[in-house]
Amino acid sequence: MTTGKLASFAANLGYDQIPERVVATAKNCILDCLGVALAGSVDRAAKTVISYVEELGGNPEAGVIGAGFRTCAPEAALANSVTAAVLDYDDGMLAWGGHLTASTLPPVLALGERERASGREVLVAYVAGWEVGAKIGAGIGFKVRQLQWHPSAIVGQLAAAAAASRMLKLDEQRTRIALGIAAAGIGGLRANFGTDTKPFHAGVCARGGVVAALLARKGFTANEGILEGNLGLPKILTHQEWDSGKLLAELGDPFAMISPGVIIKLRPSCALTHRSIDAMFALKEDHDFRAEDVAEIECKTHASIPQTLRFSRPQTATEGKFSMEYCLAAALLDGEVTSRQFTDERVCAPEAQKLMAKVKYSHPEGLTVGPEDTFGPQIVTVKLKNGRQYSGQVASARGEPKNPATWDEISAKFRDCARVVLSPQDVERVIELVSNLDSLGHINELMTLVGRKSSQEQGPGDRRKDSSLRSQ
Repeated sequence: MTTGKLASFAANLGYDQIPERVVATAKNCILDCLGVALAGSVDRAAKTVISYVEELGGNPEAGVIGAGFRTCAPEAALANSVTAAVLDYDDGMLAWGGHLTASTLPPVLALGERERASGREVLVAYVAGWEVGAKIGAGIGFKVRQLQWHPSAIVGQLAAAAAASRMLKLDEQRTRIALGIAAAGIGGLRANFGTDTKPFHAGVCARGGVVAALLARKGFTANEGILEGNLGLPKILTHQEWDSGKLLAELGDPFAMISPGVIIKLRPSCALTHRSIDAMFALKEDHDFRAEDVAEIECKTHASIPQTLRFSRPQTATEGKFSMEYCLAAALLDGEVTSRQFTDERVCAPEAQKLMAKVKYSHPEGLTVGPEDTFGPQIVTVKLKNGRQYSGQVASARGEPKNPATWDEISAKFRDCARVVLSPQDVERVIELVSNLDSLGHINELMTLVGRKSSQEQGPGDRRKDSSLRSQ
């Protein structure tokens, strides 16, 4: 039974069963997620969710990243997941284009604080949930994407439930039940890309996973085979049979963090833009042209790509992250694509809007995508006013599994993200704690550090709450 095998894996995974390379990759993803959550905590949409959670109150079980207060575990998971996803800077998977860490790690951290778990227990629970989610995603993620569901919102709910169940040390049966409960909250439409609700999908998954595991522990019931048969989730969502045999045979061998691997984003835009951005940088470096020299930019991709990159003339920073036209314009105008390029003012700048109008976005036959690579080939051609033209493509953008980011690059990204909230000393301490996470007695010190509120935003009352947080 598919559900049973996934639940058994999550319930019984031990630290000694996880290869060193997977542990190292998990630490990369955890540091990366904490960094983007800290940066995301000052975003307008994230602050709205944080404010909502703070108004709810709740038992002070877990800290809210970058906020300076504690709340109950489900709501902490909600807020921290939104902050991790809101900048679209979180890690993902090339194979089916989904994001897992933003919905899987926050439940583990929230329940880890609640249960005073060790760093090693956090690692095991996070890897267990990620692996379960990745295998489900490999089976149905590409298909649900084609049907215009948001695959991360479908798979993330189950991954979060598996991770939360492992964190609570539920047995196989209770983990099966948690997966069944979590399925009750599955949803998420790609139509919401470019709005505040896109990162909220991750938050719903994280909170749902925590609630599912807590209810399962209390004896709540659900269908224990939620992934099987004509009434099972895969068949209902995709209208097709799901052959899970190969995926289950590869459960934990190899771990999906290694094969097909994880993408650590080094640019804060949709990962579907990164190959074309890198191609633009390479062309500019090789041929030394400027924006004012350009007559036209042609970008060729598979026809499915604009279903995600929906905004040809974005007017906001959020829309700009899902605009191939803007990302190419920003790369050429500024020589970089960083958080500085994703403000409403920069997206709406006349020179950016003018250059975007020169981008011709086409989708010729023969450029394919599939379950192994949902990004596909991307060819960028720059035509200059003097008649010259240059073309190029990048097979794997920096940060993709075949061109992976290093610990030093991920640490540099973390420093850039975390500095908006933490002091330089605290930034370095978080890096140290994550690098030694498997020897950490409990995660409270780590979560206390990342739970501090930006000193730039604190008033007297906020300082009082932050002081209370540090004493926990």
